[in-house]
Amino acid sequence: MLLVYICLIVIARFVYFPLHFVDGKIGTLTIGFSKTPSDMVSLIPFFFLFDRYDGWLINIIGNIAMFIPVGIVWPICFRKLDNIKKTMFAGICFIIFIELSQLICPERHTDIDDIILNTSGVMIGACVIFAIRKATNSDL
Repeated sequence: MLLVYICLIVIARFVYFPLHFVDGKIGTLTIGFSKTPSDMVSLIPFFFLFDRYDGWLINIIGNIAMFIPVGIVWPICFRKLDNIKKTMFAGICFIIFIELSQLICPERHTDIDDIILNTSGVMIGACVIFAIRKATNSDL
Protein backbone atom coordinates (compact mmCIF):
# COMPACT_ATOMS: atom_id res chain seq x y z
CA MET A 1 0.00 0.00 0.00
CA LEU A 2 2.97 2.30 0.50
CA LEU A 3 3.46 2.32 -3.28
CA VAL A 4 -0.16 3.44 -3.76
CA TYR A 5 0.39 6.33 -1.34
CA ILE A 6 3.61 7.32 -3.06
CA CYS A 7 1.79 7.33 -6.44
CA LEU A 8 -0.94 9.56 -5.00
CA ILE A 9 1.51 12.00 -3.42
CA VAL A 10 3.65 12.32 -6.55
CA ILE A 11 0.58 12.81 -8.75
CA ALA A 12 -0.89 15.40 -6.36
CA ARG A 13 2.41 17.29 -6.35
CA PHE A 14 2.49 17.63 -10.12
CA VAL A 15 -1.24 18.16 -10.60
CA TYR A 16 -2.07 20.73 -7.95
CA PHE A 17 1.13 22.69 -7.34
CA PRO A 18 3.03 24.87 -9.82
CA LEU A 19 6.11 23.28 -11.34
CA HIS A 20 8.02 26.55 -11.14
CA PHE A 21 9.26 28.06 -7.90
CA VAL A 22 7.47 31.07 -6.44
CA ASP A 23 9.80 33.18 -4.28
CA GLY A 24 12.24 30.28 -4.16
CA LYS A 25 9.64 27.79 -2.91
CA ILE A 26 7.04 25.46 -4.37
CA GLY A 27 3.89 27.52 -4.93
CA THR A 28 0.84 27.00 -2.77
CA LEU A 29 -2.46 25.49 -3.85
CA THR A 30 -5.10 28.12 -4.49
CA ILE A 31 -8.77 27.18 -4.22
CA GLY A 32 -11.56 29.33 -5.59
CA PHE A 33 -13.21 30.42 -8.80
CA SER A 34 -11.50 33.31 -10.56
CA LYS A 35 -11.95 32.26 -14.18
CA THR A 36 -14.95 31.39 -16.26
CA PRO A 37 -15.42 27.66 -16.91
CA SER A 38 -14.66 28.12 -20.60
CA ASP A 39 -11.19 29.44 -19.64
CA MET A 40 -10.58 26.48 -17.33
CA VAL A 41 -11.82 23.60 -19.50
CA SER A 42 -10.60 22.32 -22.85
CA LEU A 43 -12.76 19.61 -24.42
CA ILE A 44 -11.26 19.54 -27.92
CA PRO A 45 -8.56 16.85 -28.06
CA PHE A 46 -5.04 18.15 -28.79
CA PHE A 47 -6.35 21.62 -29.73
CA PHE A 48 -4.15 23.60 -27.35
CA LEU A 49 -1.44 21.05 -26.70
CA PHE A 50 1.05 22.27 -29.28
CA ASP A 51 0.16 25.97 -29.08
CA ARG A 52 -0.03 26.39 -25.32
CA TYR A 53 3.17 24.69 -24.27
CA ASP A 54 6.72 25.38 -25.36
CA GLY A 55 7.63 22.03 -23.84
CA TRP A 56 4.73 20.08 -25.34
CA LEU A 57 6.80 16.92 -25.76
CA ILE A 58 7.77 16.96 -22.07
CA ASN A 59 4.07 17.50 -21.25
CA ILE A 60 3.05 14.46 -23.31
CA ILE A 61 5.76 12.22 -21.87
CA GLY A 62 5.16 13.48 -18.34
CA ASN A 63 1.40 12.95 -18.45
CA ILE A 64 1.86 9.39 -19.70
CA ALA A 65 4.78 8.49 -17.41
CA MET A 66 3.10 9.88 -14.29
CA PHE A 67 0.30 7.31 -14.54
CA ILE A 68 2.24 4.20 -15.59
CA PRO A 69 2.87 3.38 -11.90
CA VAL A 70 -0.89 3.52 -11.25
CA GLY A 71 -1.44 0.83 -13.87
CA ILE A 72 1.28 -1.30 -12.30
CA VAL A 73 0.81 -0.74 -8.57
CA TRP A 74 -2.98 -0.71 -8.22
CA PRO A 75 -3.53 -4.27 -9.54
CA ILE A 76 -0.80 -5.50 -7.20
CA CYS A 77 -2.35 -3.81 -4.16
CA PHE A 78 -6.04 -4.23 -4.96
CA ARG A 79 -6.97 -7.85 -5.69
CA LYS A 80 -10.30 -6.87 -7.29
CA LEU A 81 -8.40 -5.19 -10.12
CA ASP A 82 -7.70 -8.60 -11.61
CA ASN A 83 -7.80 -7.69 -15.29
CA ILE A 84 -6.92 -4.83 -17.61
CA LYS A 85 -10.52 -3.63 -18.00
CA LYS A 86 -11.05 -3.21 -14.25
CA THR A 87 -7.68 -1.53 -13.86
CA MET A 88 -8.42 0.84 -16.74
CA PHE A 89 -11.86 1.68 -15.31
CA ALA A 90 -10.39 2.44 -11.87
CA GLY A 91 -7.64 4.52 -13.47
CA ILE A 92 -10.05 6.51 -15.64
CA CYS A 93 -12.29 7.22 -12.64
CA PHE A 94 -9.26 8.47 -10.71
CA ILE A 95 -8.12 10.63 -13.63
CA ILE A 96 -11.58 12.15 -14.10
CA PHE A 97 -11.70 12.89 -10.36
CA ILE A 98 -8.37 14.71 -10.63
CA GLU A 99 -9.44 16.70 -13.69
CA LEU A 100 -12.77 17.70 -12.13
CA SER A 101 -11.10 18.66 -8.85
CA GLN A 102 -8.93 21.11 -10.78
CA LEU A 103 -12.07 23.13 -11.55
CA ILE A 104 -11.85 24.67 -8.08
CA CYS A 105 -8.17 25.55 -8.54
CA PRO A 106 -8.01 28.81 -10.53
CA GLU A 107 -4.40 28.29 -11.59
CA ARG A 108 -5.05 24.80 -12.98
CA HIS A 109 -6.70 23.72 -16.23
CA THR A 110 -9.01 20.77 -16.91
CA ASP A 111 -8.08 19.31 -20.26
CA ILE A 112 -9.26 16.34 -22.32
CA ASP A 113 -5.64 15.91 -23.44
CA ASP A 114 -4.67 15.10 -19.86
CA ILE A 115 -7.41 12.48 -19.62
CA ILE A 116 -6.26 10.85 -22.87
CA LEU A 117 -2.56 10.93 -21.98
CA ASN A 118 -3.03 9.86 -18.35
CA THR A 119 -5.28 6.99 -19.44
CA SER A 120 -2.56 5.93 -21.89
CA GLY A 121 -0.15 5.76 -18.96
CA VAL A 122 -2.52 3.60 -16.91
CA MET A 123 -3.01 1.33 -19.93
CA ILE A 124 0.74 0.93 -20.48
CA GLY A 125 1.28 0.11 -16.80
CA ALA A 126 -1.62 -2.35 -16.74
CA CYS A 127 -0.39 -4.07 -19.89
CA VAL A 128 3.07 -4.42 -18.34
CA ILE A 129 1.87 -5.95 -15.07
CA PHE A 130 -0.66 -8.30 -16.68
CA ALA A 131 1.91 -9.41 -19.29
CA ILE A 132 4.35 -10.19 -16.46
CA ARG A 133 1.63 -12.07 -14.60
CA LYS A 134 0.75 -14.07 -17.69
CA ALA A 135 4.38 -14.84 -18.57
CA THR A 136 5.28 -15.96 -15.06
CA ASN A 137 1.92 -17.44 -14.06
CA SER A 138 2.30 -15.51 -10.81
CA ASP A 139 0.03 -13.41 -8.66
CA LEU A 140 2.40 -10.42 -8.79
